[in-house]
Amino acid sequence: MERLLKDRYLFLFSVGCFFLSLIFGLGLVLSADVNEAISNNNNYYTKREGISGATFFFIQNFKVVLMLLSGIFCFGLSTFLVLVINGFWLGGVIASQYLNGTSVWELCISILPHGIFEIPALLLAGYIGFVGFKFYFQKKNWKRNLSTVGIIVVLLLIAGLIEGFVTPKYI
Repeated sequence: MERLLKDRYLFLFSVGCFFLSLIFGLGLVLSADVNEAISNNNNYYTKREGISGATFFFIQNFKVVLMLLSGIFCFGLSTFLVLVINGFWLGGVIASQYLNGTSVWELCISILPHGIFEIPALLLAGYIGFVGFKFYFQKKNWKRNLSTVGIIVVLLLIAGLIEGFVTPKYI
């Protein structure tokens, strides 16, 4: 955590990339032709409940984390792209569901329970991806980064369990 505070600008850049693209995704979908913008995601949780759903969501999110971490090898470029795409996608989904008649309360109850664990995990992975080659030259950073990856995995497990067991009950 000490390193996260020291390099907080990298974490804040990760947060900024994600949330600015989320806002852009919201705006783009909300400003589009309603008939074209509405997508039907009602079946997203069909057959994705319980332990199989939790496993599915954990694996999907872990793949995203691996893509975010790959920024270590390419000066943060892949991390930037993955954060922007995921933020844009989430903003687009929220906007399209809102246009489809989903209330703000329903949107919050379908995203927040697992999102409070999933989004910080993705942002922490983004932070590590932006660290870049500093990662290789400071041996003490290996331990810190591995402990951060451990925290990320725990957050993803919690998010996956909530998304597999809790979220489908409210949608």
